[in-house]
Amino acid sequence: MRSRVRPALVVAGSAGAAVLMLVAPGNLVMRLAFGKLDDPALAWQLLLAALGLLLALATVRYGARTAARPPERRADGTVRPARWAGVVTWVAAGVPVLGFSVPHLLWGLGVPFGVAPDSVPGLAALRGSAVFWGLLVAGPLAGACLTLGLISRWGQVVPGWVPLAGGRRVPPGLAVVPAVTVGLLVGQYGAMMTKCLAFGITRTCAPGGGTQVLDGSWGFSGTYPVFLLWGVALLGAAAGYLHTSRRGEPV
Repeated sequence: MRSRVRPALVVAGSAGAAVLMLVAPGNLVMRLAFGKLDDPALAWQLLLAALGLLLALATVRYGARTAARPPERRADGTVRPARWAGVVTWVAAGVPVLGFSVPHLLWGLGVPFGVAPDSVPGLAALRGSAVFWGLLVAGPLAGACLTLGLISRWGQVVPGWVPLAGGRRVPPGLAVVPAVTVGLLVGQYGAMMTKCLAFGITRTCAPGGGTQVLDGSWGFSGTYPVFLLWGVALLGAAAGYLHTSRRGEPV
């Protein structure tokens, strides 16, 4: 009975945390980042996100404490992540590259991948933009490399060649906080825009207009579910890192 209850509790806790952090608060992180604090629902949204984080932490703690197998250590003393943590981290690293960098690379090269004929001329303007190549093409690639650190040796212990800090353990917060912040940012945005795509983009979703660029361009609109999947996977990767760190603590 215990073997059946544990996975059910972990799945329920993870799903509940994802809904509370990504769907219920709306686009909370971006609103805070741009200083838009005049929303009367802000306090309620902050509370929902906080409850989601607490539920996620409780789920990770429960999963680590009730794991059936003891942690497997590498020769250098670092802990091998559980299989699920490795899978979700590779997903978190691969989704932004395949679903975002690659399409933007094609658009920057002038390939009209999933682009309506009316929007093709606008692709030419992307080729000379350093921001486009640096942020939208190279940015997710760099993020993917950092994400893989959550399951790598250097994500637990600083490599020996790093001056001053080499050989020291990486504080969990140094790895988890950026991953959670980015996961919330892209996940909340993706959840909001995916909902808008499913039920029709309204003035609430795009108050400044500009939705006409999506007409017939499934390549553009398809990036919104990518954001959602990226956010979910990145939060899962952060949970996997915490799970690994918890299991690596001395009893």
